[in-house]
Amino acid sequence: MDGEILDAVTEWGTRPVADGVTGLYDLVDEEFSGAVTDGTAWAFVLNGRYLGVFDGDIEDFEDTSLTAYTAPDISLPLLYAMQARGGQTRGQYYSNETSLAEIDETLSSGSFVGYVELSENVLSGDYYVVYYGGRSLPVAYVGNSRRLLTGDEAFERAADEVGIYSVVDADVEVVDLPERPEPAPTDVAAAGSAVAGDDAGTDLADAEDEDEGVGDVAFDDDETDDGTDATGGGADDDGTDATGGVAAAGPATAEDGQSADDAGTTPDWATPDVVQSTESAESTAAEGDGSEAAATDVAGTDVDADAETAAPDETASTVDGADAATTDEVVDSADEVATDDAEVSSDAEASRGSASDDEIDRLRQELDAARAAEEEAEAARDRIASERDDYRVEVERLRERVAELEAKIERLEAGEADADAAPERTLAPAEALSGTNLFVRYEDKTGGTLERAAEGRIDESTLRDNLRIDYHTEFETAGLSVDGQQFEAFLRGTPEHRFAEWLLTAVTYEIRQTDTRAELTKLYEAIERVDRIDLDGTVDVATDGERDDATAVSFDVVFRDKMGDPLFVAAFEDSRDPTSASAIESLLDRSRRVSETDESLAAAFFVTTSFFGADAMEVAVDATRGGLFSRSSRRSYVKLSRKSGFHLCLVEARDEDFFLTVPDL
Repeated sequence: MDGEILDAVTEWGTRPVADGVTGLYDLVDEEFSGAVTDGTAWAFVLNGRYLGVFDGDIEDFEDTSLTAYTAPDISLPLLYAMQARGGQTRGQYYSNETSLAEIDETLSSGSFVGYVELSENVLSGDYYVVYYGGRSLPVAYVGNSRRLLTGDEAFERAADEVGIYSVVDADVEVVDLPERPEPAPTDVAAAGSAVAGDDAGTDLADAEDEDEGVGDVAFDDDETDDGTDATGGGADDDGTDATGGVAAAGPATAEDGQSADDAGTTPDWATPDVVQSTESAESTAAEGDGSEAAATDVAGTDVDADAETAAPDETASTVDGADAATTDEVVDSADEVATDDAEVSSDAEASRGSASDDEIDRLRQELDAARAAEEEAEAARDRIASERDDYRVEVERLRERVAELEAKIERLEAGEADADAAPERTLAPAEALSGTNLFVRYEDKTGGTLERAAEGRIDESTLRDNLRIDYHTEFETAGLSVDGQQFEAFLRGTPEHRFAEWLLTAVTYEIRQTDTRAELTKLYEAIERVDRIDLDGTVDVATDGERDDATAVSFDVVFRDKMGDPLFVAAFEDSRDPTSASAIESLLDRSRRVSETDESLAAAFFVTTSFFGADAMEVAVDATRGGLFSRSSRRSYVKLSRKSGFHLCLVEARDEDFFLTVPDL
């Protein structure tokens, strides 16, 4: 998961939680909002609903110690779940042309799922509006202290900003938990004893309370500890309210003499549809007549009028005379009654001609699935088109080579001299490298790839066998000699070429074996995106924030993605003397300039054939641990701002192999 999200979540307050699946269900019962982790896998939780598991599966939480982080606002776990799952930017709008209020109205009315982000080149803070189920949840981090704002205050601050709003189409996936553990045998026996016992102090109301406990029914928050409700009325011993009806659980309404604000309820926009809603139950209760409400207990069970008026002695004798009922029978009975009540409620809704919540949820799930399939189809189309272009280039190259070899064979068979055997040409090593680019290709694109290696689906030998590093030069290589060797032999023996092979193959597995992916997220995820490598390359950096007035910064090696954005830069030193602090400072200065222009930069490498002196190590430590952002959980990370920064890596090259000195894995 993204390191910036981890930094933010780990600053939330923690709360105790039981281990394993029991702990997960405890958070469900408490309608917890925040994040939970076993140390590697993470899950975001919103009002007791699990909105996705990242860096693992839900099964990873079984039989393991858990840590729960309480979110300061319910918008944050929903936003972070969307960001961690990833989304697609659907459009960008300049605030002076299209206001945030206009965007918000369009997205809310269209049942948009995703979020709006205003953070690029905005100095006052980062602003978001999260959308789900036709509702919006504004949230903002303001100032250098990143003070959290939510609700109308966050929205008004965002609407007053001038900048570009990005509309990101994202989604969440509600995760089903493993089966809930069975209660302890002593608890079951106690429940059965409470129902079937012949204690003289047990009456029908007590038995009903036991049924409600088995069903996990939550009582009205308005009921106070001393047995009185929020309106001041006393709670009768027989479980009825002042009007003679059984008190129903649920939020207070205007009919209870209390407004939604007085009761402390959350406004409509603050509770996404992903959270279980009580609107259907409230509307059903409001439309039913008084006699029906009086005849229904808190679990939705019809109470027999005769049983309500029966004398305590008659009730006790009835219980004593019945067969001993097991706890399982009590549970089954409660489930059957609840099911009957749910069916009656469903029939009542159907008679009113309104769609049920289940039907709406089903249609939304179908919509989400269709959207996901459309994104996947577009990605497959683009991938196939890219592969087709690569194959066309390769076919053309092979055709030219075949024609060249056929013509050469014909000349030799005819006894002609080899026209290609021209006098040997030479180039200096520096000139040869500066005119050469490397390209990451595969023998079989369905086999061992960098992406599959990052996912842990193939071993290192499979990747090495399938990986192909091709080269392209700005000069003719036939008959070319560099440093007393054929060009290709010279190229593949250079430290730059061998370093590229090591970074693309070995580093991924070193990080996985040491379980440091979370601390080296940006570096680890960038490896699989490498498409080409410039030897003796340059990167254009903005001057005074203006890309049009850019200057070039030079490195010995520059790794780029398919769009040409820099992912890694590297400097090499071939000397018997230890590498000094000034060499590290020079790399840091150039890399900072690149990172301020291109957020894609993931790491800067310094490769030495000697070793790093003490002063060089001090410079590296100071650059990666000091300053305002020293609490970052990333290893050896030079953090420039919330979005820009890079890992600093010091590498020693010996005996044609490479060793990562910083960070120490």
